[in-house]
Amino acid sequence: MLCLILLQLVVGLGERPQNVADLSKILYGYEYKGLWTSLKKDQQFQYLSVEQGDAYMIFLSNSSQQNSDDLIDRFEFQLLNPKYQEQRQVFGIFKLTNYTESDISFENISVLNYSTAYKFRRTHYSRERCEIAYTVNIEFEGENYDKEHAKIKAHLQTYNKSLDSSCDVDIELDLTLDTTNYLLRIIMYCAMSVMICFTQFLFVTKLCKALIENVEDSNKISFFAVGFLTVQDSYICLQNLYSALINYQYFQYFVLPAFFYFLLATTCDMKLIWIVWRSRHLEDLFDQQRMRRAITYFFVQFYFSLIIYFVLMYFLSNYNWFICLTGLILLPQIIHNIRLGNNPKFISYFVFGILVPSMFYQIYNRGCPSNLHGLEPSFAFCMIYLSEYLFQIIVLYIQFKLGPRSFIPKCFLPKQYNYYRTLNIQDDHEECAICLTSLMEDPLTAEAPTEKLILKQAMQTPCNHWFHPSCLRSWIDIKMQCPTCRSALPPLLE
Repeated sequence: MLCLILLQLVVGLGERPQNVADLSKILYGYEYKGLWTSLKKDQQFQYLSVEQGDAYMIFLSNSSQQNSDDLIDRFEFQLLNPKYQEQRQVFGIFKLTNYTESDISFENISVLNYSTAYKFRRTHYSRERCEIAYTVNIEFEGENYDKEHAKIKAHLQTYNKSLDSSCDVDIELDLTLDTTNYLLRIIMYCAMSVMICFTQFLFVTKLCKALIENVEDSNKISFFAVGFLTVQDSYICLQNLYSALINYQYFQYFVLPAFFYFLLATTCDMKLIWIVWRSRHLEDLFDQQRMRRAITYFFVQFYFSLIIYFVLMYFLSNYNWFICLTGLILLPQIIHNIRLGNNPKFISYFVFGILVPSMFYQIYNRGCPSNLHGLEPSFAFCMIYLSEYLFQIIVLYIQFKLGPRSFIPKCFLPKQYNYYRTLNIQDDHEECAICLTSLMEDPLTAEAPTEKLILKQAMQTPCNHWFHPSCLRSWIDIKMQCPTCRSALPPLLE
C-alpha cells in the first residue's frame, strides 16, 4: 500500500481534485485535442464555413513565470476549418472563473478575445470584444484523476452580440489529451532535411571540382538554374531557423538542418554560382573598374532575387499552383541549351544529385498526412509535381542525345550559320589556328593529301578564319569564341 501511495505521488494526483489548485496540478500546460461542433446552421464567428472541425485547447495562468504551482485561470483554444492549419482558423482566449468543486466545472460569462487567420497568413484581429457564456466540464474516466484520463467538454455561446456583430457563436468542444508524438515527427523531418542537404553538399562539391579542373564546362550550366538553387536553399535555411526559434522546446532539432543549409548556401552554392558567373565575365576580370561594377551588379541581382523569393513564398507557399511553378527548376537549363545551340552535356549528378533532391520538401509537405506545417495532403499535386520533374529530365536527355533544338519546329528557329566550306587543294590556304597544321592535312591521320584528292572540306567562322572541322568542333564544345580573334561564335548545329 505504501508503495502504491508513493507511486501515485510521483505520477500525479490519485484522488479527486478538491479545489482549483489540485485541478491545476493535473491540467496546467497540457494541450488537449478533439472536435468542435456547431450548434447552429450559420457560420461560427461568421467565418468558419463547416459544422465540425479539429479543436485544440490548453489551460494556462496569467502568471508571467509559468510553473506547475500556478492556478489555471485562462482557456486558450484553436478551431480549424476543418482540420488543416492552412485553411481558415480561429484563435481565442478568455478567463475562467466560478469553479465548482462538486462537478469539477467552470461556468460564467467572460470577454472573448479572438483572431482569425487564412492562407495569406495575415491575422485579422476583431476590433471589438464579445461576451461569451461558457461552461467547461472536466470529467475523468473511472477513478483515474490524471491528465491522460481527463475529458474536457466545453460549450461556448454568445451572450452579448452588441460588442462585436461577427461574434455569433454557439459551439461545443469535446477534447482529450493530445498524445500525438510531435517529437518523432520533428526528428523524422530534421533527419530528412539533413540527408537531403548532405546529398546536395556532396554533389555541389563534386561539380565545383569538375568545373575548376575543366572536366565540365561551366558555360554549359545555366546561371539562372544555379542561382535559383542557391535562393531555394537559403529559404530552407531560414525556414528551419524560424521553426527553431518559435518552437524553443525543439530548438536543438531544428537548428541542425538550419546550420547545414546555411553552410550549403553560403559556401558550396555560392562557390558554384560564382564559378558559373565568372566563366561568363572573363573579360571583366582584367579591368578593375569593370570587375567591381560587374560584381556589384551580380550581388544586387542575387539579393534582390532572394528578397522577392522570400516574399512570394511567405504569401503563396500554401498554393499548389505556385509550388508547381517553383518546380520548374530545370527549365532555365533547357532554355540555356536552346539558346547556346551547341552540343549540351547531361551531367547526371548535377540533375539527380543537386536539382532533383530539392523537390522532396514539397512532396513531404503535400504527400505526408502528418507533415509539420499542417498542410492538406494532395495526391493530385504530388503526381503533377513528380511528372513535371520527370518531363524536364526527359527533355534534357533528348537535348543531349538529339540536339538542343531537335524538338523545336524549324519554322520557329532563327537563321542558322553554316560553317562548312569546300577547299581546292590546288589553292594556297592558311594553317588551322588550333592544331597549327595545313588545312589540306587531316589532323586525325598522318597521311598527306594525294594528287587524286581535289576537294577538301573545312570550316570558316563568320570572322573569316579557317579551321579543320574536327578541331573547331572540339573547340566549340569548350568555348563559343573564335580561337583566333576571340569574337563570339554562332551555335554549331549538325
